[in-house]
Amino acid sequence: MMTPRFLHPFFAAAALAATLTGAAAHAQQAAATAAQTAPAAAQPILNIGQIHDKLQAAGYTDIRGIELEKRGFYEVKARDAQGQPVKLHVSAANGEVARSRAR
Repeated sequence: MMTPRFLHPFFAAAALAATLTGAAAHAQQAAATAAQTAPAAAQPILNIGQIHDKLQAAGYTDIRGIELEKRGFYEVKARDAQGQPVKLHVSAANGEVARSRAR
């Protein structure tokens, strides 16, 4: 028959293993939560030359004054297909014209 003195180390080891397993599971869950809530990596943006080429391919001419704004858009002065001067807001991520207005 085993005495309580021999059972104690077994229970201590089992309690330690349970604690370590719980801590590892908690660490995994915390890492997964942090990955989900972390801000997305900054999207690469198109450079001025790429923006110019996309606008030219879309039919804009006299493209000048391409300036990157803080909100992820380029502000561009150009002429539309009818030759009218326009001010464009162009997505820095994909080069699409988000807004066009007469100058």
